[in-house]
Amino acid sequence: MNTIFGERLSAIRKKQGLTQEQLAKKMNVSPQAVSKWEKSSYPDGELLPLLAVTLGVSLDVLFGIKDEEPTVNLLQSITDEVKQTPAEKRCDLVMNISYAALCAYNDCTSDSTCIPSNLISETYAELKTDSELSLARLNEDLQYFCFIKIPENGINSYVDINKRIISLFRLLSDEDALKIIFHLESGKRNYLMTKESISQKLGISVRKVSEIIDKLDRMGAVWELTAEVDGKPQAIYGYAHSIPLTMMLVLAKSFSNYIKRREPGIELWTKGAFVNNLSDNSDTDNVNQ
Repeated sequence: MNTIFGERLSAIRKKQGLTQEQLAKKMNVSPQAVSKWEKSSYPDGELLPLLAVTLGVSLDVLFGIKDEEPTVNLLQSITDEVKQTPAEKRCDLVMNISYAALCAYNDCTSDSTCIPSNLISETYAELKTDSELSLARLNEDLQYFCFIKIPENGINSYVDINKRIISLFRLLSDEDALKIIFHLESGKRNYLMTKESISQKLGISVRKVSEIIDKLDRMGAVWELTAEVDGKPQAIYGYAHSIPLTMMLVLAKSFSNYIKRREPGIELWTKGAFVNNLSDNSDTDNVNQ
């Protein structure tokens, strides 16, 4: 004979898209036990709290004492939590949420996932699937989290080989350019500099500074104003605090260090993130090689 408990358990399980076997695995019991709970029997008393936590409902809801609790809006809950967290602690919260989301792609990950602490060697978390790429650096001296949703037609539908990208990498291969970028990035917001002041500070010729600043200006990394100094117009420059440029430098450091330690390293991919748009049949080529 079905009980209110059994009917509620069955309805909640199905609503959450769980089979009896999946719920049994989470509860560390047999599927037959779950089947009996939904028909006529009850779990042992010590299992009831775990069952409620696993399903995310209260025991009152399971036993029909009160109606089912409203569905939690996960995104709103995260938004509220970030808003309520003091500004100085938000970065840790966002980093922990991001790390937990990455780890969730691994079915073997425990329900409680925290960033490892007291790391000695450089440690990363990696996720590779055919539709996502994610990389996080976990060491406390510098932590970051990157996530890319791969388009169906590949990342190269957005990233192509063009003059601007080639020009950027040529610029970043210049040691003087890196020195200037580091100097600009170390300044305060709306702090303005001249090419001459940068030259004097870094010991780089005004001509070389001018070439590099002009390139950064065209790329949107600096902005130019004109001021009147001693009755003459003078170009002055501010740094735009470019996030892509900063992230490129950070990722370049990670790439050049060669990533060795991963916690976790999730490999679920079968193909690269770029799509081969050439007309040749690559599968046939692979078979014939």
